[in-house]
Amino acid sequence: WQVFAQIDTGADRRIDVREFQAGMGQLGLHLTETEAMQEFNKIDKNHGGQALFVEFCAYVRQRVNPDASPHFDADIVTGETVNTTIRRHSGNKATTDLVFNKKCMKDFDQLEHQIQKLVRDKKQLRALWDRLDFNGNNIVSLAEIDKLVVEAYPLLNHKPALMRAYKKTIKDGDKDDWVDKKEFKALLGNLFYFNKIYWIFDQVDGDDRRLTFQEFKKCLSLCGAKVSASQARQEFAQVDKNGGGIIIFDEFCAYFTSRSCPEAMTAWVD
Repeated sequence: WQVFAQIDTGADRRIDVREFQAGMGQLGLHLTETEAMQEFNKIDKNHGGQALFVEFCAYVRQRVNPDASPHFDADIVTGETVNTTIRRHSGNKATTDLVFNKKCMKDFDQLEHQIQKLVRDKKQLRALWDRLDFNGNNIVSLAEIDKLVVEAYPLLNHKPALMRAYKKTIKDGDKDDWVDKKEFKALLGNLFYFNKIYWIFDQVDGDDRRLTFQEFKKCLSLCGAKVSASQARQEFAQVDKNGGGIIIFDEFCAYFTSRSCPEAMTAWVD
């Protein structure tokens, strides 16, 4: 995802052949324009001139490990149907250890209480930071953050939300490519609320990652926030700084994180 996000200059989760060639170069495979077009056509099955993130992943997987089963490229058939797809091609034993659970608000509510408690507890924060910063250099990379999420918080294992949370944290912090200890609480808050709100946006908004005032009110309701119509209108106006009547995803995330867990927005002083 990190490579894809860098080459996806249009930020639309699609790449063209020029972006594909640049991405393969970052992965150490330098292609001529002719070679790049030949390889890109293997991904672009419908010849529409664009390839999706999951299609790019499947292509790279095939290049790196051609013997692996392509039926495990789960996102191409969607996470909810991948088990059926794998069983159809590889039999029931292939999915014996695979379980897919749909996310629900209850899961997010339970984890939210844990996160809110965690950012107020210096001892727990220290233990989790030491686990994340396992080499003790007092800074952590995106890869280290991703590893922690996968192992400790599988509910938050959503790469687009993780990437946005990471970028928000470093933008509000030292603006380098690392998260340091004083930015750790902000990272935890961003990781949780970007994931929760990403899920809520999917329930309310569809796929344009923008909210009207009516969608804003529905999001607040789904999040359990109790506000009057006039208060909701006032808070919408505070987030919608340009007065355009639309709130984008990142703006809503920043607003809701500071509203729901203001402690996460303060620097950690050990």
